[in-house]
Amino acid sequence: MEWLVPSHEEVPMPPDGYIISFAPFHECGLMIPPHPFFWGLLHHYQIDLQHLDPNGIQHAAAFIMMCEGYLGIKPHFKLWRYFFAISLHRKKDRGREIPVPMGCMGIYVWGQQVPEYMPCQLSRSNKG
Repeated sequence: MEWLVPSHEEVPMPPDGYIISFAPFHECGLMIPPHPFFWGLLHHYQIDLQHLDPNGIQHAAAFIMMCEGYLGIKPHFKLWRYFFAISLHRKKDRGREIPVPMGCMGIYVWGQQVPEYMPCQLSRSNKG
């Protein structure tokens, strides 16, 4: 089966080999399989798709398009790290910190690199 509809579980628990995704991501143009660089980012940061917020996905997509469409190069991780930093939101669970189940990883342009990077209009709220 290619797609599975979730059951009534509190914390997403996909079977091995599956990833969690949301219909609005695909309604806005996210396609599977995503770009290999995007898969590499998920692997490097040891996260799943559901851990990214919409602005994080937009940053990754814009970076890939900037590299391939404007610069004419393959996306390069060192260039990614030059421009971007991440923040991982955690919650306390029985005395230890764990990532929140969804939207826990924020991607943002480093403060000093903002003038060097292309302007991006990001959402200020993910409500609705």
